[in-house]
Amino acid sequence: MTSATSPSGEVVTTDWADFPAHAGVDGEPLLEYPDQAELPDRAREIIAGISLAIESESGLTPTPLQPEAEWFDDTRWHAQSGNGYGGQSMLTTVNCCELQSESAPDPRTWHAVLGAASDAAIEVGLDGFVLDEHTSDCNGDEDCWLWSATATDGVQWVYLTIQDGSRDPTGEAARDAKEFGRPLASIAIGYGATVIESGRRDEYVEAMQPFIGQNRPPATTSD
Repeated sequence: MTSATSPSGEVVTTDWADFPAHAGVDGEPLLEYPDQAELPDRAREIIAGISLAIESESGLTPTPLQPEAEWFDDTRWHAQSGNGYGGQSMLTTVNCCELQSESAPDPRTWHAVLGAASDAAIEVGLDGFVLDEHTSDCNGDEDCWLWSATATDGVQWVYLTIQDGSRDPTGEAARDAKEFGRPLASIAIGYGATVIESGRRDEYVEAMQPFIGQNRPPATTSD
């Protein structure tokens, strides 16, 4: 429970067990986003724009690892159970839409590829790609063989990896590629989002009203 004073001076108590999102999610932006049933068209637009930018800049074509018709199958969605406060969440998460090329560009062009992908991400409504901390100082030097980056808007995200395992000085990347039948070098992207479950928008909007404008307290349960 949290308490706050309204503009009229009334003390309002909020039971966070009724929060329809999750302790780790800002539930308000979801009011303006497509729900589970409406999301695929938007997601395909995002993936297509970023993939085209990568292809145009690198000359390489990322191709789907699974049939596109299966990208949003039921097996791709994972409904949240608890909301982190002892109540139930109305959200569900999808991870899908993986594309991968069969080779990687010259490392000296990786900055340009990342920049083109970032421009495309911004064009479709995400922030630009941000390199993970452990790769952020990797500038195509001899010991640089893997970049990973993420573009997000807080609800949707796209990950991007550029790798050339032949440059891994440990040899581990080459061994893994051989063992698992993966390309030694590639550019890969994939998509994810956490949104309102299908058919629950009206219920979510109503349940969200007491929590609009409030700061979320830390989670009280591990779900």
